[in-house]
Amino acid sequence: MLFNSLTYLLFLPLVTLIYWLAPQRVRHLILLAASYIFYMSWMKIYGLLLFGLTAANFLIAILLYKTERPDLRRLVFIAGLAVNLGCLALFKYTNFLIESARTCCDYVSATLHLASLPVGALTELPIILPLGISFFVFEFIHYLVDIFKGAKPVRSPVRFGLFAAFFPSQIAGPIKRFQDFEEQLLEKAKFDKSLFKSGVYLIAQGLFKKVALGDNLAPIVQEGFAHPELMGTFDAWLCVFAFALQIYYDFSGYTDIGRGSAMVLGFRLPENFNMPYLATSLRDFWHRWHISLSTWLRDYLYIPMGGSRKGKSSSAINLLITMLLGGLWHGASWHFVVWGGFHGLGLAINRIFDEAIARNESLKRMTNTFAWNSFAHVFTFITVCMGWVVFRANNMTEAMSVYQGLFTLRPSTTPESTIAELILQSSLTVALPLYAISYLAVHQYPNLCRLIPVFSRLRAIPIPAQAIGLAAFGLMVLGLAPQKSIPFIYFQF
Repeated sequence: MLFNSLTYLLFLPLVTLIYWLAPQRVRHLILLAASYIFYMSWMKIYGLLLFGLTAANFLIAILLYKTERPDLRRLVFIAGLAVNLGCLALFKYTNFLIESARTCCDYVSATLHLASLPVGALTELPIILPLGISFFVFEFIHYLVDIFKGAKPVRSPVRFGLFAAFFPSQIAGPIKRFQDFEEQLLEKAKFDKSLFKSGVYLIAQGLFKKVALGDNLAPIVQEGFAHPELMGTFDAWLCVFAFALQIYYDFSGYTDIGRGSAMVLGFRLPENFNMPYLATSLRDFWHRWHISLSTWLRDYLYIPMGGSRKGKSSSAINLLITMLLGGLWHGASWHFVVWGGFHGLGLAINRIFDEAIARNESLKRMTNTFAWNSFAHVFTFITVCMGWVVFRANNMTEAMSVYQGLFTLRPSTTPESTIAELILQSSLTVALPLYAISYLAVHQYPNLCRLIPVFSRLRAIPIPAQAIGLAAFGLMVLGLAPQKSIPFIYFQF
């Protein structure tokens, strides 16, 4: 059941209606049942895995809280981490490890002229990656770490089950913190007209981002990365920029729909994006991109390893390890590890540069100028795009071919349409200007009201007129949609 499918657009209103009409005491049960229906719509056996991990973490947390002996508490805590990480490793990294071991053995055998080693005969296992496992495992780990530090566990199986399975954030986040979510569960649910309305418009915005923008960019990017050796320099840069936009509109579109779905049910999920491509440094970028993941990595990996407390060298190593593991979290492939290392190294250099600026008044004055900020915006965006090449490529060979197209002046040799022509032939020529105009209108609404007073009356539009407007908006999205539906990029993680 995709967020951008007709099934979901029927599922969400039905669940919302039943939820708000039901008595208070059964609303959490209704949401829990709906969340399992949503999750099991992909594959029924997924529900058993989610239920098993939920039950295990619920019991381990209570045992951890009740255990007083420090050595036993640590043992229970380690066992809880092992259950979660072991499950993630089994489903996500088993075949990655087998393939890596086989490749390594083949290389050693060929280099040393040896007979094939036994490991080289290993074959990949028929393992299907459960949707969203990386996200809910991280939520479980955060939960156990906080209980180990002294937080009180959730005593209600229903509330804890809903924390794990809540369908608006189930597949691709945002990664929730249980304290924030349980606080909302403990409050008496009251229908908030303003929150509901904001949720509906956030869902509409997310659908436009995903369907009209992300899905139209997807085949263009696919064409370029499928034949990188045929792209000329101009097309290569267009293709990379197109993927930067695609992954943003795809993932932020998903987040908007998820957060909006939570709002119509009376819940608030954390922000996950804050105009990331306006960042002035890699550090700033990770404060704006996938915020729930970057803060999780900071709080539960970087800081526990020592953070920046043990000197510059230790801080740089901790940053590199954190981002290497963050890259591996994104996908069981070496090119994701390289992408993580790229950002880890960039963040370490960023930290050194920031410290140099803090010590030098001349540098500090220079970095406060308009010219420097403009350069920083452009440089950071280009740097992030260079990382996206490795992220999007299927392997390092493909990535290097794209880099070759970017940095060696050459004409396009593709027999098909160039990337530029594909963009001009798509609905993007209409969708991108529409999004830009609407985005500016929403964010500059107070200024527009001052300049053109009639705009202030938009808030008083009757509900029937708003419903008609949303219906027209939906038809427009359908008109701009490509013929083929594209899965959300982050579903593979």
